[in-house]
Amino acid sequence: MATIGSHQLQATIISFGACLQDLRLQHFDFPLVLGYADVANYLSNGSYFGAVVGRNANRIAQGRCLLSGQQLHLTKAINDQHQLHGGPNGSSFRNWQIVSKTPSQVVLQDMLPHGHMGFPGNLCVQITYTIQQQTLDVKIEANTDQTTLCNFMLHNYFNLDNSLNLDHHFLSVTAKTYLPTNTSGIPIGNETDVDNTDYDYRTIKNLNKFMFEGRLDHNFCIKNKPGVLQEVAQLESCCSGISMKLSSTEVGLQVYNAADVSVEANKSLHGRTYHPYSGLALEPQGWPNAANEGQFPSCVLHPSETYLQHTSYQFDMHTG
Repeated sequence: MATIGSHQLQATIISFGACLQDLRLQHFDFPLVLGYADVANYLSNGSYFGAVVGRNANRIAQGRCLLSGQQLHLTKAINDQHQLHGGPNGSSFRNWQIVSKTPSQVVLQDMLPHGHMGFPGNLCVQITYTIQQQTLDVKIEANTDQTTLCNFMLHNYFNLDNSLNLDHHFLSVTAKTYLPTNTSGIPIGNETDVDNTDYDYRTIKNLNKFMFEGRLDHNFCIKNKPGVLQEVAQLESCCSGISMKLSSTEVGLQVYNAADVSVEANKSLHGRTYHPYSGLALEPQGWPNAANEGQFPSCVLHPSETYLQHTSYQFDMHTG
């Protein structure tokens, strides 16, 4: 476990899953993220609280895909139709090694071996958490010795006002398109314009309507190729006055309203029960099922390349 930052912003990171366990902003005596109070509960972290998800985040349909002409049969969890989040023993459920730590930065590493969860290649991955003033900056780098899939994702759930609901939270996402899905979360075709849909968040709007209309768990299409760090979303609470700008290099942003979350009060970081819609997960990543969709941005990593994902969370406070 490592705590980094200063009086302005503090983050606690644990080695298991390289999880962001806690995040605190000055003047506010509550966590900004959902998590567990006891590190032991991360061993069965079914909601992926704070986890670094990989080697391939989100879903791969039927746990199968073609890679360099070879059919991959990927490991699925028991009773799961698709592979989810890199498999049941993906990077979220591995004990990473803390390799360096300063007051403002911690670096963790892992090596996912060839054949792990059905993926080819030994994949060496490193994550660097850094805090500067009121910004949490996260970089993920990876290299492989064989062509493989590589699509890591930060699975943090945010609640900016200690309410453990989304009633007073407002969201904006820069995406002009999103991916409609079937009932099991697999995209059903090409990207679709957000115009005149419930998925148009280009203008900031309240999230409470999804308390009544059910699940928000979709990929918003940010761009077609990963690249420079750019602002992709903003979340704010009109109750606390806290706002968060999310910037990312990734092609997609999965937005999930925690419709399936359920944690007993004695286990939660807040000491209160986590019900559905207790927080909002904002997950920078590649598009789901990209391995089976030639039109989607590629999640393939070759030995000659270095994977680099860069995400930042910038917090601000508005009063009055």
